[in-house]
Amino acid sequence: MKKYGALLAGAALVLVTACDEQAVQSMGSTAAAELNCVAKTNEVVGVSGSSVSDVTKLEDGYSVLMKVPEAEQPWVCETDLAGNANKVFYLGEG
Repeated sequence: MKKYGALLAGAALVLVTACDEQAVQSMGSTAAAELNCVAKTNEVVGVSGSSVSDVTKLEDGYSVLMKVPEAEQPWVCETDLAGNANKVFYLGEG
């Protein structure tokens, strides 16, 4: 009987894990976009401490509005659907 109990518990764990993975995958792209954009923006601008102000899901990825230390206007980071940063640009002049 213990063998079947362990088997059922294992099956239940697999089902719960599959549900958790789906939830993480759906949230994962946004989280990946945020993390990748912070790193890419810091790299492009040459600073540390950039932060995410807003995230907008687009048809082909995400547009992440970035707050950069000492910048008067925000920066924008664009990603693909997986959250890989492709482009970073400044919304102000200069």
